[in-house]
Amino acid sequence: MTLKKIALAAALVTLAAVPAKAEVIDISTVKCSDFAKMSEEEGSYLLVWLHGYAGGKAGDTTIDLDSFAESGTAIGESCAESPELGLMTVINQIEGDQ
Repeated sequence: MTLKKIALAAALVTLAAVPAKAEVIDISTVKCSDFAKMSEEEGSYLLVWLHGYAGGKAGDTTIDLDSFAESGTAIGESCAESPELGLMTVINQIEGDQ
């Protein structure tokens, strides 16, 4: 098992083991500047959720770990350039470029 697969598995196990928080996030309102302020853990959860959301919309039940990492990097770079943009806007732009 590669290091990326182990890291993803560990993140998913951690996610399942974390007690539920009362916090509810409306992803459509999250701006890049909000994403930048999140802890690494919160940002990771959000990116995993977004990947699943996009996969569900596309009917894609696979996860390409290399592509997932590249998408995360592209999101971070785009958000750094335009912190006022909505996170979903950035993701839609990145998906359109692929």
